[in-house]
Amino acid sequence: MKKNFSFLTLALIFTACVGLEQYPTNSFTDETYWEYEENVDAALNLGYSQCWNDGLYWNNNMLSDDVYGSRHNPDNLAIATGLANTRNGRFSSEWNGCYQELRTLHTALDNLHRMKISDAKKARYEAEWRLMRAWTYLRLITWFGDVPFFTTNPTNAETLLMTRKSADEIRAFILEELEFAAGRLPKNTQIPAAENGRYTCGTAVAIKARVYLLNNDWDGCIRECERLINGTEYGSYALAPDFAELFRTGHYGPESIMTIEFAADGGVEKIVRGWGVGTYIPQSIGSGGIVSFSPTQELVDCFRKTNGSVAASTDYADRDKRFYATLAYNGCQIEIPAAINAKVIGSEGVGKGTYTCWTKRDNADYARRTDPALMDDYNGSQDRTATGYYALKNYVAETIGPGSSSYKPLMEFRYADILLMYAESLFEKNATLTTAQWDATIGALRHRAGFDNAYCAMPSSGLREAIRLERRCELALEGRRCYDLRRWALLDNPSLAETGGYYLTTTATGAPFMDDGSPIVCQNPYAIKYWFPIPQSELEQVPQLGQNPGW
Repeated sequence: MKKNFSFLTLALIFTACVGLEQYPTNSFTDETYWEYEENVDAALNLGYSQCWNDGLYWNNNMLSDDVYGSRHNPDNLAIATGLANTRNGRFSSEWNGCYQELRTLHTALDNLHRMKISDAKKARYEAEWRLMRAWTYLRLITWFGDVPFFTTNPTNAETLLMTRKSADEIRAFILEELEFAAGRLPKNTQIPAAENGRYTCGTAVAIKARVYLLNNDWDGCIRECERLINGTEYGSYALAPDFAELFRTGHYGPESIMTIEFAADGGVEKIVRGWGVGTYIPQSIGSGGIVSFSPTQELVDCFRKTNGSVAASTDYADRDKRFYATLAYNGCQIEIPAAINAKVIGSEGVGKGTYTCWTKRDNADYARRTDPALMDDYNGSQDRTATGYYALKNYVAETIGPGSSSYKPLMEFRYADILLMYAESLFEKNATLTTAQWDATIGALRHRAGFDNAYCAMPSSGLREAIRLERRCELALEGRRCYDLRRWALLDNPSLAETGGYYLTTTATGAPFMDDGSPIVCQNPYAIKYWFPIPQSELEQVPQLGQNPGW
């Protein structure tokens, strides 16, 4: 399989950047560079590749109570458990990555007048670059609050004099940029298959809804969601009928709004750009001993029985369909990716078909009598699961090649999120939902998840809790939970934003796999602060930026 719009040709060469003060003055010095269409295309591809990536998609899960990290991902684990300082690598990589992307975008936008391409193509590219710029500034203000702001590349001298602009002002700019893009980009139904993965007008509207949601602006979020729900002016979207299949083949279907792209030229033997699946899945078929994170028992317990009742911790039968598509648990069946030459015994022989994943020690010890290659069980180390569970969402065996790399696109934004945002905003604004609103949002998601009709009906009380639970189950392991916890902490305790205090202090636990039948208790409790700090390396260069509260 070859992905046509695959972000592979990155003809633009940038100096490695480590912050605002290191503007790459030796880039794009040839004024004729922009006269060649292939160079303009490369600039667009580079913007996409820097805009968002699989590392952030996965690692953001670690900043929540859905998963617990390991020593193999120390920066995010330190943030989640309150052990990070201002020199933590995640803080600096988030900051530097955003400003490097802004340089890329501003370099392209500043040279629009030099580009010798059709007016239609130029208009579309400009809208895509400006959407990327809005997305990048949204990342910055969400984690850091007030940040340096510019709409063209500054000089070295200007960066050293830069101060921070208020997040509210930057948010207004973001919304203007997204509206610009929404008015100029094509619909999802108007782009050919060769352009799958490129942003559309629906992408811009969906991100606008997210901007409002992150600021608890219910009116704004309702308005943007309705642009996608109530008509087709900005594209045609709908829930996929099957949740599990959605994460196998549905990344360009009617539910998909924004994807992270990868590429293979001829299948798994020629993955040109992939993401590493091996650090999340069971280690018998993973990369062997480098688990990045493990789903918590707290997340597992959210997935109810199909009659709506709460399941016992290790009762894995007759659960929400999303549970089986999201998590690997003791005794589950998993397809073996043939390209990695796994040694475990599957239903069709060694390394073939499906195998049984045993995460409980006594079950695994018994199974190893006939299959010594099994190595998924909890053993107290951080090389395997720390909780008795692994991730499965986005695991598609036939897309995984040698080295446990997958070329399957990841959906950053999908229509289910629009329905969840809409339901939450309607409730928070009106303190209730109509039956029709419930049925079209939470009810529809529960029906797809396989619940009985009684549980799909709107409850008479507890709507806020029901909406939040549905959001957690539907979007589990998609990197959204960390943002939701911050929003809800702000709703319940406004002082957190001002003081930079902790917003999550629960203890992470796993399955009750200990010898005495008690749950696995992870090494450190959660203790994550509301804001990321300004990286220490930036403050040393530009001290007038000041530090965020709580650091």
